[in-house]
Amino acid sequence: MGHIYRAWGDLSRNVLVIMDIYENIIAFLEREGTEVSDAVSRFKASRSGDCSYEVSVSGWQKIDGVMLMWPTGTTHETDAENERVDYEVSITATTERALRELLLAYPRQSIGMFHVPETWMDNALREVLVGEFVQTDAGCFYRGVKRGSENKAERRTISRRKDAIASQFRKLTALKGKLAHKQFVIEGARIVARAVADGLPVETILYTAGFLATSEGKSLLTRAHAENLAYYQVSDGIMGSVTTTRPVPLVVASVHLNYRRFLAASNELNFHFSPSCTLLIAENIGNPDNLGMTLRTADAAGVSAVLLCGEGASPFHKNCIRAARGAVGRFPLFFSADTAPALEALQKAGWTVLGATAHTEKSLYTLELEPPTAVVVGNEHTGISVQAREGCTDLVGIPMAPGVLTAAGRRQSQASLNVGVAAGVLLYELARRII
Repeated sequence: MGHIYRAWGDLSRNVLVIMDIYENIIAFLEREGTEVSDAVSRFKASRSGDCSYEVSVSGWQKIDGVMLMWPTGTTHETDAENERVDYEVSITATTERALRELLLAYPRQSIGMFHVPETWMDNALREVLVGEFVQTDAGCFYRGVKRGSENKAERRTISRRKDAIASQFRKLTALKGKLAHKQFVIEGARIVARAVADGLPVETILYTAGFLATSEGKSLLTRAHAENLAYYQVSDGIMGSVTTTRPVPLVVASVHLNYRRFLAASNELNFHFSPSCTLLIAENIGNPDNLGMTLRTADAAGVSAVLLCGEGASPFHKNCIRAARGAVGRFPLFFSADTAPALEALQKAGWTVLGATAHTEKSLYTLELEPPTAVVVGNEHTGISVQAREGCTDLVGIPMAPGVLTAAGRRQSQASLNVGVAAGVLLYELARRII
């Protein structure tokens, strides 16, 4: 996970990295079911130049998802009326993360007719795209466009604090507002630019005259204009009213994200996974900076998703978002108020659940593991809770240097690692074993 390869045209003339994995793409599509048989045939035809296409591939150590797009430039007949469609899209994915990455790679403004072979994909489609399911002679499709680029973008100067756009941003300063509106706020040129480049469903951008005067500001706004995103110039005073950050940032943006429950009402998993998935469970992490670093590490290590349990910091806290360096929004985030039911459901579904603790003789490096695997890391001071310990398949520790042995006894070694560092050691060891 974590990598999107994309090519245009036909495979005989474009992008060597796609040519290198062409046979693997075909094998993946054929292995994952008959629903994509027509797409596979068209993709094979593209190699000989008989068909134009665009392809995106999600995966790190193996392919986890493929999106095939055929430009139409035509209308598509629905039961209601003829409507514009820019692409016919076929997506095959085995994990929530792969599906989200592929949808984020879909170009803004472009209206797609998405073939949706499995119902578990519906949530991710609605989260990244705005649209509706339509019935055609060829079957049921989701006709949609990337959030934030669906309408004619508004660009103007906001001169009053009571302006509706400024008022909306102020609602997003509180967690209650973020959850109610399914949006979080990102601040600063680097993170906003990355969100736009990563294809996140950016809803609105606010910027100051100072930002417009910089080269990075001009570059970002030029791209936002090209991708039909809404942006508004505000005074330093209005910018200061929509954020508590000081010094006041030059640019902020709102991003759509539906923070989903991990368990359905039946206490079964509301999370689609493959046999080789890795899940990070962060329980009661209190410091938003630590949580952000943990999410950044999880993103880099290619986890399928992160589950936040208990009463820890919000992933939408500005410090968490800053420390995560763009990770929030890039991969699926789930929550569960209680840890025990989530761990019970995972074990019931066949997961190995490892609890990270310093109070065990079992070493991460010697323990036999059976994927899919979930790793539980806990609070910075108290570690994982008693209910989490009881719900794990095994408890594992990370070996640490013991200190110096002298005649007076052994000097005390480190008792623990920072939660983000510990998560990194655990997740990369799991990733290494998958290779």
